Amino acid sequence: MKFKYLLFFITISAFYNQTTQAQTISGTITSNTKETVPFATIQIGNEYGVISNEEGNFSIDTKGFKETDSVTISCLGYEKNAFLLKDFTSKEYVLSEKINELSEVFLNHTALSVDSIMYYVKRNVKNNYRLDLTEFKIFSRKTDYIIGDNADFEIKKSTGFKRKQLQAFNDDFDKLETSLVNNKSKQYTDFVGALKVLNNEKAKLEVEKAITLRDEKNNQSMESLAERGQEIVMKHLDKDKMYTVKSGFFKVTDSATLNKEEIKKRQDTVNTLRHAKNESFNLISNSNFANPDASLDFVKNTNKYRYTLKDVTFLDSEMVYIIDFKPKRSSALYTGTMYVSNESFAVIRADYTFYENRVGDKLNLRLLFGIKYIEKNQKGIVVYKKATDNYYYPSYINKQIDRYFYVNRPIKFIENDNSRNKVAFNFKIEGTFKGKSELLILSKKEIQASDYNSFTEKTKIDFENPKTYDANIWADYNVLEPLNDMKNFKVETEESN
Repeated sequence: MKFKYLLFFITISAFYNQTTQAQTISGTITSNTKETVPFATIQIGNEYGVISNEEGNFSIDTKGFKETDSVTISCLGYEKNAFLLKDFTSKEYVLSEKINELSEVFLNHTALSVDSIMYYVKRNVKNNYRLDLTEFKIFSRKTDYIIGDNADFEIKKSTGFKRKQLQAFNDDFDKLETSLVNNKSKQYTDFVGALKVLNNEKAKLEVEKAITLRDEKNNQSMESLAERGQEIVMKHLDKDKMYTVKSGFFKVTDSATLNKEEIKKRQDTVNTLRHAKNESFNLISNSNFANPDASLDFVKNTNKYRYTLKDVTFLDSEMVYIIDFKPKRSSALYTGTMYVSNESFAVIRADYTFYENRVGDKLNLRLLFGIKYIEKNQKGIVVYKKATDNYYYPSYINKQIDRYFYVNRPIKFIENDNSRNKVAFNFKIEGTFKGKSELLILSKKEIQASDYNSFTEKTKIDFENPKTYDANIWADYNVLEPLNDMKNFKVETEESN
């Protein structure tokens, strides 16, 4: 009898473990030509789902659903894959390309020209898109790293300093140069939160959970480089003396000391909620074609772009126009492809990039102040989804941009008690900050103006700082599956070096 009870307990335990393990399903979406399919929608029921990442991978939590609930996997240009949850397991899912038998006939006998299609797209933007009084539950992921092209930090002139002291200066500067040019470290910032949008200009953010994967020893932000350069100088200056700093690169104060509180304050600026809110809100508002100030202007400024109807495809049973666009005027920045619904004339997906030789924001004060900055190689993807209120909202946004920088500044530290004692060095760095911002809309709901006005934002985000990537970090959320390089993130300890 005891054996029967034991066998029953083992059976129940095995069933329980199997059910628990199956609560998170992971897989890869591929095509019938063996290529991975990015940005496919994996959905349970009508509203709940995720999107596959750039490598075609996904993870989704199935907790709370029944075995008889429906699962669908869909993507533009592919046959929809539908089955029951009980048949949904962690594996590779293959989508078959949808054969478009109507394509040639439609394109040769279409009643609508591309100009007519774009006319209806513009005419219907206010009926198709809205942001006002909407709360988006979002997952945000930022990936940043730097490619250092050139670095030269060198003592040019000094008085009152010993030769050994100057050699120590330059040895540490050489290490900083090597770190900048050879560093391949990436840093990642994730958070889940509620973005409460009042209108195209105002929003508030409530962060629920946030993590940052960052190797502080290899942090290559401009703030970090400035701090590390300043710390090198402070390390070798006399700690008992005060110095005046003459430069526009470091913060100029009456005197310079190794002020840990000031450094901490500057580091905290990247943790401010305002910074995260502005980044997320700008991604959404600039992707809203009904927003007259949206930076993606290839829908509203049709006089600046040339359009070509390339083909038609399908999203499930809905016919979709495939329209390429490129600049017609020099003021237009983008080229790419739009996918337009035949039913609503809404743009349901847009892939764009800077046109050749086009750049974004730039600042060239190289001759006057030794500073140059250019936004280059911007590209992005916006995927929209129709909600029950018949408006289209972004479900996934991906924006990547390179920011070239050049800084060449002389820095001078002058001893306050003896102005003849000074050290002057040249601080020259050149490279590219590479950044990718991704936004996954987990859900959305309407809010009242009173709800927005009564909510008070915090000023700072409390990040968790794990030293290695852990798949359980977002176990309770449906977030974007990380790419393999993020999964391999690990901060090397002193013992491992």
